[in-house]
Formats: sequence, C-alpha cells, structure tokens
Amino acid sequence: MLYAVGRQGNADQLNLEAAGLACDSRGRLRVNEFYQTEVPHIYAAGDVIGFPALASTSMEQGRLAASHMFQIPFESMSALFPYGIYTIPEISMTGRTEETLTSNRVPYEVGIAKYSELAKSMMLGDDAGMLKLLFDRQTLKLLGVHAIGQRATEIIHIGQAVMFYGGSVEYFRDTVFNYPTLAEAYKVAALDGLNKLN
Repeated sequence: MLYAVGRQGNADQLNLEAAGLACDSRGRLRVNEFYQTEVPHIYAAGDVIGFPALASTSMEQGRLAASHMFQIPFESMSALFPYGIYTIPEISMTGRTEETLTSNRVPYEVGIAKYSELAKSMMLGDDAGMLKLLFDRQTLKLLGVHAIGQRATEIIHIGQAVMFYGGSVEYFRDTVFNYPTLAEAYKVAALDGLNKLN
C-alpha cells in the first residue's frame, strides 16, 4: 500500500514578513513565470512554490530564475516532465493519465508490457512491474507513459522524449531495442496496444 498525502511547508519560520512576503496556508510563496515573488528582487523556486515540488523541476526553476536575474535569454520549462517515486518498486510517469483522458473525452488505447515478459527482468531476478503506454486511437500519438518496477525512473525518459517531439506509439513498434533490456518493454507495450486496435 502506498499512502501519499503531500507535504506541508515550513517557510513560516523564515520571517518572510520582514522581506515583504507572505506564504499561503500551505507555506508556499506565489511567483510569476520568471519565479519572481511579489517582491521583484526576491526569487523562489522548488518546494516553496508548490507543484510539482520535484528535485528535477526545482533545479530547472532555479536555472530559469537565475537566467532572468542576470538577463540571460532562456526558454520556459517544458510542461512535460517525469514524476519519480523512489520506492521499492520504483514508480514513475510522464504525460497524461487515463483519468484525464477519459474526463476530456480523448479516444485512447492502452498498451501494457509486464516485466515478467522481459528477459532482462528475469536475469535481474525481479520480474514484478509493468510499463503502460497511453496513445490516441486515431493519430496513435503517445499521450502518457506509466511505469512501476525496477529502474522505472530511468526508462520513463524514453517515453518522455518521444512525447516531447510529438511521436507516436509506432516509433516503439518500429525501433530495434538492445536485447535484453528493460527498455524493450516499450516495444512489447506498443505491440500490445496496437494489436487491440485490430
């Protein structure tokens, strides 16, 4: 069982009022697209501003804030980023969920690869886990990737890259993956999903 209820900030101990700042009820600071607070020469990034509160996105927010401070040209952070939960087994996802696709009435299909189907999992002695691909039924565009199992936080980036460039699930069907690897789960899941369309 995984029980996750979020985190409560502790910025109230920083005496932010002395700088002209105030936190919300959860201890977060409000920022603009440049990560400036309500006091323009004070920037904030990471957990103190709330969602997504991930180490990876926090580092990128800090880079963008520093770029703005020193007037260095930059592009905004991509809305597509991976989530990783470093439990045993690892859990990771990027893109959309079945719930959001259903509520937005997007026609989608699901392709699943069970780790027990992968030679690499058996070689590693841990075949518990799966990779799930969500893709548009008409365009075959990849919409979401979800992984549970060993190295899930590593293999998620393959799907993230394909989604970032607007790729389809056919990419995985047509790509040759090293064998044996956990990455070949993408091909197995793609074939599973595409076979459901016929």
